[in-house]
Amino acid sequence: MTDELLEYGVYLALLVALAIPLSAYINKVMAGEKTVFTRVLVPVENVVYRCIRVDKNEDMGWKRYLVSALAFSAVSLAGLFAILMLQGLLPLNPEGLPGLSWDLAFNTAVSFVTNTNWQAYSGESALSYFSQALGLTVQNFVTPAVGIAVLFALFRGMVSEGHPGLGNFFVDVTRATLFVLIPLALVVTVVNVWQGSPQNINDYETVQLLEPVGVDEAGNIVDADDPAAVETIDQATVPMGPQASQVAIKQLGTNGGGYNGVNSASALENPTPLSNLIQCLSLLLIPVACVFSFGRFVADRRQGRAVFAAMFILLLAALVTIAVFEQMGTPQLAADGQVYMGLDGQSGGNMEGKETRFGVTDSSLWAAFTTAASNGSVNAMHDSFTPIGGMVPIILMALGEVVFGGVGCGLYGMLGFVILTVFIAGLMVGRTPEYLGKKISPKEMRMAVILCITTPLLILAGAGVMSFDPATVDSLNNPGMHGFSEVLYAATSAGGNNGSAFAGFNANTPLINMVLGLEMLANRFVPIVAVCVLAGSLCTRPKVATSAGTLSTSNAMFVFLLVLMVLLVGALTMFPALALGPVAEQLTMVL
Repeated sequence: MTDELLEYGVYLALLVALAIPLSAYINKVMAGEKTVFTRVLVPVENVVYRCIRVDKNEDMGWKRYLVSALAFSAVSLAGLFAILMLQGLLPLNPEGLPGLSWDLAFNTAVSFVTNTNWQAYSGESALSYFSQALGLTVQNFVTPAVGIAVLFALFRGMVSEGHPGLGNFFVDVTRATLFVLIPLALVVTVVNVWQGSPQNINDYETVQLLEPVGVDEAGNIVDADDPAAVETIDQATVPMGPQASQVAIKQLGTNGGGYNGVNSASALENPTPLSNLIQCLSLLLIPVACVFSFGRFVADRRQGRAVFAAMFILLLAALVTIAVFEQMGTPQLAADGQVYMGLDGQSGGNMEGKETRFGVTDSSLWAAFTTAASNGSVNAMHDSFTPIGGMVPIILMALGEVVFGGVGCGLYGMLGFVILTVFIAGLMVGRTPEYLGKKISPKEMRMAVILCITTPLLILAGAGVMSFDPATVDSLNNPGMHGFSEVLYAATSAGGNNGSAFAGFNANTPLINMVLGLEMLANRFVPIVAVCVLAGSLCTRPKVATSAGTLSTSNAMFVFLLVLMVLLVGALTMFPALALGPVAEQLTMVL
């Protein structure tokens, strides 16, 4: 167990050590200051502005900024939907794959435009190179850039004193893409290729199996010499294509959509422990850096450290819980002591659904990081986790992706909780609520509440609608409580803009595609609207002088209150649904 704790400590320490200098670089980029890439990328940046006819010096008010963000996303949605529908007619399709059905194309387009990357298909068998590289990967870059842009608009609103401008949306997106996302993605892509991930446009390869397998009439895999075998398979198809580059940005941009159906559990996407280390750090790198960027931007790093502390406490609690329950397994897995589940000579614990090259330790760490980050990629099948081990990722997503969360959107969601905490704490001490020297009015409170409750409300609505549909039962891999957990996880993943899934759930039905698609749209853009309104309201407010009665928002007490508020609003809202699924399932295993 000591080795496991040491590994967790190394991952977390590396994450923070890399995020702090990155935060300073991001602030310079978004302010248009000189960086190491200025000489190379500024000419490219200016060409982009000329092509889209944008005046980079224009300072947009909140309404224009919001309309620009919504229009940009709408065009992205329409373009990706067309690519997926017309895939069979487009180039770079060596397997001759047809276009997607309208409902699956809608769901997939919404998924990637909302930074969710929920996938009701297997990428290697459903999408062409054109769709993967020019459709999905492009969105993997621009959707996190939109998150960064909206976040910095909020930053500007918080520090502004009477100036109504929030910056230029198109400039923010361009700079975030060119100066932050592309350079980082190039580094991770090189590491992925070095470790063995494909990066080509070759035809799929056929390889000979070392040991043939048989298939029975029901489609189950059996031994080749089994009498039940009706077919013998001695060859396998290995997907090729530009995988390394898509994997790099899917992790860095908290996108998570896998090139292959098994995502980062695939040896093609995530070949080695080193690639696993780099990709796992990538999941949370930019979201953590954004928290430190906040402290730098408002010229009070204590504020950034306080928000970081609250997020880090929640992440650490989630990681420990997953690791403990996955290491312990269940009495059923131990078969009343007949199966050794210790650590001597093996990973130990619940190895069902996990890659032997990663084991319980790396799988638990990834599960916590990917659901905290609103990333959604997986290197193990969450459907095979223990009930509590699978419940914690649901909670992390249901909190509203505020435990670092997605690129940009995670922090502005948490700042909604910060404002809510300030308001309630102010009421308790009889003070007018203030944050960063600005009084919080009812308008700001309404926007903060929208940021805090949108995710759990959408999750519960989506899970309820799917549960009423009889066809949902046919999509489940398991009956009873675990089956409900599969539905709840899907609704939570879509409502939390995460994208991971309990692997046994077949989500590719017209109703589920539409319900989850609408969930993803609402949870992406309702908060963006609230953030822009909040930023526009704050930017016109004058700052007030700090007094002895001003509530500190950077001490340990405030961090405690913030964590408590997140748990009260997020976790308790979801508790009745969790009680019907993973909690009930865990109780049946121990009683």
